[in-house]
Amino acid sequence: MDKIVIATDGSPTGKAAVTAGVELAAEEGARAVIVHVVSILDFAEHDNGSAPAGPQRLPRTEDDAVLEDALAEAAEHGVDATAELLVGYPPKQIVRLAAELGADLIVVGSRGLSRLQGVVMGSTSREVLSHAGRPVLVVQPVRAPVPAGD
Repeated sequence: MDKIVIATDGSPTGKAAVTAGVELAAEEGARAVIVHVVSILDFAEHDNGSAPAGPQRLPRTEDDAVLEDALAEAAEHGVDATAELLVGYPPKQIVRLAAELGADLIVVGSRGLSRLQGVVMGSTSREVLSHAGRPVLVVQPVRAPVPAGD
């Protein structure tokens, strides 16, 4: 395995994906490409609650705290990693980047939504699995065990 695309959004599931992806990259001697996809609407200014005006500030990779944290974790594990900050629909951008790079694996987090919740709220991991055309590792964050009642 040479190249792993690790998708994160900074959420607990995104951080779990980074941890799992970075650990796997370290074990395999693979290069990691860490991607954070944002919506252009996050960078648009609204005029008095009306439709968004044009973007006021386009995102820059070096200003993204999510990617900065992920790169720091990769460095702690001695993994050669780069970062990509993309704008658009996350599943589509993740799959496109992995194809462009010829990635051997995509690592994404999952919130563990039910099928109905996934349909209503959308599921990035489910869409990536459906369209990737390459192996995908779906990671859920480790939850603390619930203490047994006395």
